[in-house]
Amino acid sequence: MNSQNALAPDHVPEELREVRKKLKDCRRKLKESQLLNERLLKLIGVEELHGWRPQEQVEREYGWIHAWLFPLYSYLNQNIGQPLTPDIRNRAIDIIRAIIAQLVAKGKYGVELPLDPREVDGAGFVAKQERLFKKEYEPCAICGEKRITHECHIIPRSEGGPLHRDNFVTLCPLHHHLFDHDRLLPEEWDKLMRVIEETKMEAAIVYAREVRLPRLRQYWSSTKSL
Repeated sequence: MNSQNALAPDHVPEELREVRKKLKDCRRKLKESQLLNERLLKLIGVEELHGWRPQEQVEREYGWIHAWLFPLYSYLNQNIGQPLTPDIRNRAIDIIRAIIAQLVAKGKYGVELPLDPREVDGAGFVAKQERLFKKEYEPCAICGEKRITHECHIIPRSEGGPLHRDNFVTLCPLHHHLFDHDRLLPEEWDKLMRVIEETKMEAAIVYAREVRLPRLRQYWSSTKSL
């Protein structure tokens, strides 16, 4: 009898009532969060792409634009030779919408797109052609080599990098190759990063820090184990 009275609502301790109330609120909030999450996932096209994600290797070799457009390539390849019906057109639009929505939701690379765009640097291009004609090359930002150097994109063209001096850094052929393939040494990267931070546009600085540097760190970590 006493045990039954202890479980009766009138005999429940105040602390236990408070715990039960908080538990009920947590369950309600969890259910609301789950419903919101499902709605958001639907809005950004997760269901449309069936949970697909780009392959990191493809993204690194060909750029994120190529990697993220793979579902569209695949769908169009499946319909080669078919007339452009409203169904095919609408399906292609739905895939593109889902890709863009997921890129926005994920905040690709932590950098807002477009990446601080610049108009094509016509004056810089003409000046470069004059230097090439005279065989007067700017020195490599890393080693100072000036017998022959290249203008290297910090943000690759495949990822929206503008054709502008604010997105170029001067490198000799060797360091250009090492830069593109994430094989610079820490001291080489430090020299290059000082030049980028002092002379280049904000988007290029952010890209160098948040995209290229993590790749280099992976390389440095792998060489330590050799």
